[in-house]
Amino acid sequence: MNDMSDDELRTRFGALRNQDRRHEPQFRPVWHRAELRARAAAPPSVTTLRWIAVAACIVLAAGVVISRTRDARNNQPIVTTAPAISRWQSPTAGLLQPPSRDLLAPPPLLSSVFDGVTQTGLQSTAD
Repeated sequence: MNDMSDDELRTRFGALRNQDRRHEPQFRPVWHRAELRARAAAPPSVTTLRWIAVAACIVLAAGVVISRTRDARNNQPIVTTAPAISRWQSPTAGLLQPPSRDLLAPPPLLSSVFDGVTQTGLQSTAD
C-alpha cells in the first residue's frame, strides 16, 4: 500500500473531478431528448382500452356466476344417513383379538425344555 499525504490525495481527486467535468454531457440536451421520447411514445389506443374493459367485465361476470352457484350449493340441506352410535365398532377391534392366544401368552414362571413335549390332563382356568 502507498503512503500518500493528504495533500497529494486531494490533488489527485481534484484532477479526477476536473476530468469528469470536461466529459460530462450538458443537462439541457439530455433533458430535451427525454422529453421528445416521452411525447413520441404513443398512448394506448381507444380500442385497446375497450378490449381491456371487455375482458375485465367478462372476468367479473364469471366471478359473480361462480360465487352464486357456490352459495346455492351451500344453501341446500345436507342429508346423510349415519349409523346409530350404539352399533359403532372400533376399526382396530380385530387387531385386539389374536387368532391364537398361545402366541401372546406370557411364558410360565418356572419353565423347562420339556414344557409342551408332553401333554398333561390339566387345563388352565383361563381357557
